[in-house]
Amino acid sequence: MDSAPRRRDAAVEEDTVETPLLGGEHQEQVIEGRRQPIWKLVLSPFIDETGSGSGVLVGLLMLALVGTALGLILPQDQKIPSAWYRALSNVIGYWYFSCWSVSFYPQVLSNMSRKTTKGLSADFCALNVIGFACYSVYNVLLFYSSEIQQLYRERHSGSENTGVEGNDVAFAVHAFVLSLITLLQIGYYDGISALQPKRIIGLIMIGILFSISTYAVLIMAFEKKKRFGSWLDFLYFLGYIKIFISFIKYIPQVVLNYSRKSTKGWSIWNILLDFSGGALSDLQLILDCANMGDWTGLTGNLAKFGLGSISIVFDIIFMLQHYVLYPGGSNSETVASDNDICDTIEDNEESKDDT
Repeated sequence: MDSAPRRRDAAVEEDTVETPLLGGEHQEQVIEGRRQPIWKLVLSPFIDETGSGSGVLVGLLMLALVGTALGLILPQDQKIPSAWYRALSNVIGYWYFSCWSVSFYPQVLSNMSRKTTKGLSADFCALNVIGFACYSVYNVLLFYSSEIQQLYRERHSGSENTGVEGNDVAFAVHAFVLSLITLLQIGYYDGISALQPKRIIGLIMIGILFSISTYAVLIMAFEKKKRFGSWLDFLYFLGYIKIFISFIKYIPQVVLNYSRKSTKGWSIWNILLDFSGGALSDLQLILDCANMGDWTGLTGNLAKFGLGSISIVFDIIFMLQHYVLYPGGSNSETVASDNDICDTIEDNEESKDDT
């Protein structure tokens, strides 16, 4: 009599899998014959740690819609002569703003849900804070300071095209705040000792901060004679510092993923959105210069172009690590278990030494 219900139960069991969610909780999810709820696809950048194909497609589409709405509603760059391209440039700018800005949240939310930052490089986070602090000052002053803009016109034959838009300013300041929060999470969840940088990274950070402060003092001391350049040169220096940091900051995370043979704890959505933002940022800069017939916006804003280009290269490396090299290590198992194993091995080694 009950053979049919048993067969149906067996069929359901074959179609279900117990899938870990963020934080290690579990639920039964039907993987055959049932589509994933649309709200989960829409929220993929915040709740999906695997970077599934459908989640990536819908997530990026939603961000494109948000960017389009912002680009059409918010003020446009009046320095661009063509009305239709002015709107298009603004839309592209807020596409990249949406991607790059949202890219910081998946890692923050993942750390909160797991109550740990294991798998995330503290060296990467510390360099990120310094880099975006430099980038924020660079963008804010180029966009708002009339004195800096006058120096730019004198340097570039009267050109008004600094290459910095309002969305650049919003992104830079927002990125600095979220990067700082991520760094503080490391100390909060895993202890102050987890913030200690590797020796070489610590020396690099000290060197960067010393060079910035020294250059600022020299410009103030010899501002009238301009023996060491102007404040515009100081901003360019900050831009070069940001490019340098962008070039080296990803290396500790690449090495950490390689040593662990896993990308667990390192949000793939951080990378997918960073890649999209970098490509769109470079696209906007190139198209702006082409439309205005003024390529000083590119040569005079190497920080923006270099930032996007370097991000693209390293993002490709991270995507290869996640999807190709260590796909089995990128599921949603908690990273804490890996560290528990390491701690157990170390304890065993210490006990052997004692005996």
